[in-house]
Amino acid sequence: MTGRDPLLVAVEGVDGAGKTTLIRGLETLLRPLRGSRPARVTADIFRAIAEPDDTVLYQAVVPGPVRRLAHLVELSAQLHYRSDPGGPPDLLFEGWVQSWEVQCGPYGEQHRGWLEQLEDLLPRPDPLLWLRVPPALAYERMIARGDRRTRVLTPAALRARLVEQAGGYEQVMARADNVVELDGTQPPDKVLAQAVWALETLTPTRPGPGRPGRPGRPGANGPGDASGPAE
Repeated sequence: MTGRDPLLVAVEGVDGAGKTTLIRGLETLLRPLRGSRPARVTADIFRAIAEPDDTVLYQAVVPGPVRRLAHLVELSAQLHYRSDPGGPPDLLFEGWVQSWEVQCGPYGEQHRGWLEQLEDLLPRPDPLLWLRVPPALAYERMIARGDRRTRVLTPAALRARLVEQAGGYEQVMARADNVVELDGTQPPDKVLAQAVWALETLTPTRPGPGRPGRPGRPGANGPGDASGPAE
């Protein structure tokens, strides 16, 4: 992955899909090439304010439009002020605007037009990696790792949350044309191989800003069948 423009990579998927694991793997590979994973502090602030113990999730306390606005402002500031003495770095993000829509819902109607214009000014990830994982498998993974949400939510509530998320991602990803689907049911090393293959096959050009349309779904024939499982 040399001799190319800097990458802006975002990883999407339901809770328990393996986003953090994939990001860490990509960060290790890209760090020698100025790879960077900018800190995301908004969620930490919300947790400090609204999660006094293991009985509540901040998503149930902080209104969705407030969370979505905060994520937009944070990301816009990071991209605007990000610099590197050796040139623009590769940037890796866990979640992008698609996650905000799924996790937070729509913007409030009063300022929706302005906020969507700000969103349109964001650069597009190249690519937008989508870890497709059945909700049942995501649930099993969260239980196995002792995820905090398994202590706050009942099993039925957590399963319903994951099913709702999966449905939301199916809708928002269908409106994006820079999506690379990864088979998230595979072991982490296989998923990383799929992602690296997708990055290596990218053309070193950046589309301009703007809302994307229907996905071309590249990467469907890469290592491990990156088209993702049928659910």
